[in-house]
Amino acid sequence: MEPTSPASYLVFPKNGYLNVTDNFKQKLSQLIKGVPTTNVLGTLDRSIREIVYDSRKVNPSSLFVAISGENQDGNAFIKDAIAQGASAFITQTPLDSLCNLRFGSSDVTALCVENSRKALSSVSANFYRRPSERLNLTGITGTNGKTTTAYILEALFKAEGIRTGVIGTINYHYGNRKFSAPVTTPESLDLNRMLDEMIEEKVESCFLEVSSHALHQSRVYDMRIKTGIFTNLSRDHLDFHGDMDHYKNTKKKLFLDNQVQHSIFNIDDSVGREFAKEFQSDSFTTGIDSNADFKAENIVLTKSGCQFTLKTPFGAGEIYSNLLGQHNVHNLLSAGAGAMAQNISMERIQDVFRNIQPIPGRFERIENNHGFSVLVDYAHTDDALSNAISTAKAFTEGKLIVVFGCGGDRDKGKRAVMGNTVLRKADFSIVTSDNPRTEDPKQIIDDILQGVPSSSQKGDDYVAIVNRQEAIEHAIQIAEKNDLVLIAGKGHEDYQILGAETLHFDDREIARSALRKRNH
Repeated sequence: MEPTSPASYLVFPKNGYLNVTDNFKQKLSQLIKGVPTTNVLGTLDRSIREIVYDSRKVNPSSLFVAISGENQDGNAFIKDAIAQGASAFITQTPLDSLCNLRFGSSDVTALCVENSRKALSSVSANFYRRPSERLNLTGITGTNGKTTTAYILEALFKAEGIRTGVIGTINYHYGNRKFSAPVTTPESLDLNRMLDEMIEEKVESCFLEVSSHALHQSRVYDMRIKTGIFTNLSRDHLDFHGDMDHYKNTKKKLFLDNQVQHSIFNIDDSVGREFAKEFQSDSFTTGIDSNADFKAENIVLTKSGCQFTLKTPFGAGEIYSNLLGQHNVHNLLSAGAGAMAQNISMERIQDVFRNIQPIPGRFERIENNHGFSVLVDYAHTDDALSNAISTAKAFTEGKLIVVFGCGGDRDKGKRAVMGNTVLRKADFSIVTSDNPRTEDPKQIIDDILQGVPSSSQKGDDYVAIVNRQEAIEHAIQIAEKNDLVLIAGKGHEDYQILGAETLHFDDREIARSALRKRNH
């Protein structure tokens, strides 16, 4: 992640959320408009200066929203919020079960709602004057391709002279401001605050990556989204969602729980086809193999990019791009459809696609003079790894060497699947650590190696090196002329999580250092 902007009004605390405040006040009765309440104790005729969901940030005239987190229940902190002077609080816990707090004797209003997270999203939108209705918001969801699609769209709209903002995995940026991204999609309060700030900065269009965690936690609930894009669905985050059906249905919430004007679905993906049938009104489809509204034909993939014929309801055109691989043809289709749905011309799309800039950590080339290639990519699912390896092999004359691992405290079921995918497709694999978190890195690697194909031999086809830096250095040391080293999993990230520590670690820096060592 990149360093935060010096702007002081956005503060990223250790828990990964922003705390944002403002100096104007609004009536509580106005803030809860559209929020279903099941019980209210106290007056709604209160002036609210700020909304908070972290009790440590409560001040007099605050509205505290108690939400249940991954590790803590916000209801446990209502007493602290009241003690610090909160004027009102929202909870989904029945108020009669909170009588031990004695809030009835305090000058505080208590509101019970059906869903605290949805309430937080609604009151935040009201507090910041419903910013999603005052700019063009594009929401992009799916397992892979969200970041690339957002960055392509940003380039298209900038080329039209439109001021843009991006909120997503790599960072949050708009105007001359850039902030590191502790999570792909911020909490609803923080998101509405940033959208409002964008509008103050004259931003007209924002491209928002919407994660499944954000959809499950209603962080984008009831927003007005001019264009909603679904890229694809493959196994990921099952430690959080439990199974693929829950994961799929969570992604669907982007189109169910929001006011989406135009929907775009990749129907080469089976879930995309299902969604396209369900949400037919005002929707477009994209595809390569399918009979889609936006279709790529006559595809040619080379080591310098791709070219294809783009057929659309608005006419056809020849596309040339320096983005690599068929998976990026899908991303170009999604972005092209999203742009054309908002009246950007084929000519503009052709021009921008031809000159698109590299996207950080997405097939990012590490230059060197050793006669072999080094690429760093964010691929961290079996589907993304498969796509990345297929793309790399298509323009690799020598061996393809892949360095990869799996994160700790995450879906263990995908480890063997990823191991099998890489060891089947790569010429040589180096299995290593990703972000082990609180798990034993050796155990994670053992789980990955459960997927080793019977034809693969340790030493000849793969090795395991627990230390990621040593693994990258080994890959670069053994690479020969015309080989390609693909370092997968972390992409743009500049940290590694070991136990409870977050340490600086950047695959790109390690690779450059290892390449310099080969010069000596």
